[in-house]
Amino acid sequence: MMEKYKIQMKAYRKKRMKEDNTPFVPPDRIVYVMDSLDPGKKIKAEVMTTRIKAQREVIDTLACPVCKNPMTWDQCWEGFTCNKHGKRAIYEMVKNQ
Repeated sequence: MMEKYKIQMKAYRKKRMKEDNTPFVPPDRIVYVMDSLDPGKKIKAEVMTTRIKAQREVIDTLACPVCKNPMTWDQCWEGFTCNKHGKRAIYEMVKNQ
């Protein structure tokens, strides 16, 4: 019985330490992204569609800062990807500060 409890607690700690990278909408509703190939400057992005997850707003698609086409969230890259430029452009969300 004690062994089962230890396994459950280990799994709970591991889950609690896991970082959540869901793209939530900031309180001021202004989203900045950074091009992963040119990380020098922040670019203001327009939120196109959102959905509600666990009583918080999650960004579904953003408008690409270059071509204004919708970008979707890519879980593997932890950023929004746009495939309309000939090669994949990856934009990561940046804090507003």
